[in-house]
Amino acid sequence: MGRIVLDKRGEGVAELLIALLIVSVFAAFAVPRLWGFGTALRLDGEAAQLASELMRYRETVITRQPIHRDFPGAGEEAQPKFELNADGYGTRENGKDVFWHPLPKDVELICNSDVDFRMTGDAQPMTIMLQAGKEVRYVIIDVVGRVRVSLTPPQE
Repeated sequence: MGRIVLDKRGEGVAELLIALLIVSVFAAFAVPRLWGFGTALRLDGEAAQLASELMRYRETVITRQPIHRDFPGAGEEAQPKFELNADGYGTRENGKDVFWHPLPKDVELICNSDVDFRMTGDAQPMTIMLQAGKEVRYVIIDVVGRVRVSLTPPQE
């Protein structure tokens, strides 16, 4: 039988270029997804941290003994407050920061009211939105004081 002999010059370079082309096509699809995945993980962590601090604040309010208004220094400023703003969130007591968590520069906190837990543990319902790029997480406080993180906004 006759054999066909091919010229081997340049085959290695052509194979390398084809392999490089295939890898670059896969990378073109994978890198943006992986980049977004990192943002989603960071936002999940920030939302979980905020939910944890809100639950800790709720426990502080529940276990706090009522302050009598007859005593000096026992005004509203003596009660702990949970503050939210564009820079971060935390607890203040007597006008001083007890705890403060700054947000990363790419995470935006959007909130429509102040956090209000009562001594019984129930709360004024509210939604706190954390946003980084296209990713959004909602920290939801319901009327009985439960705090949860959601990918979707609460239903009215």
